[in-house]
Amino acid sequence: MFMLTREAVAPTLSSESELQRIVLTCFYLSYAYMGNEISYPLKPFLIDADREKFWSRCLTLIDKYSGNMLKINSCPAFFGEMILELTTYGSDFD
Repeated sequence: MFMLTREAVAPTLSSESELQRIVLTCFYLSYAYMGNEISYPLKPFLIDADREKFWSRCLTLIDKYSGNMLKINSCPAFFGEMILELTTYGSDFD
């Protein structure tokens, strides 16, 4: 979830609803890449009336980051790097 969101959220977002769309898309894909034993309903992730926009965002992220999404489950070192980077984001609040 962290890796996808980090890559997908642009600093030039135009609205809070755009951020919500991107985060929910990343959340859905994170569940999807955890394996086929997890079946999560699509409806909670859809904000757009047009489902094609949702699927377009999904395909864009899959095209760009599928390799890393698979690598995070198969390479402990890569997973560790992501966790280490994630921990640096909260250090300013301590």
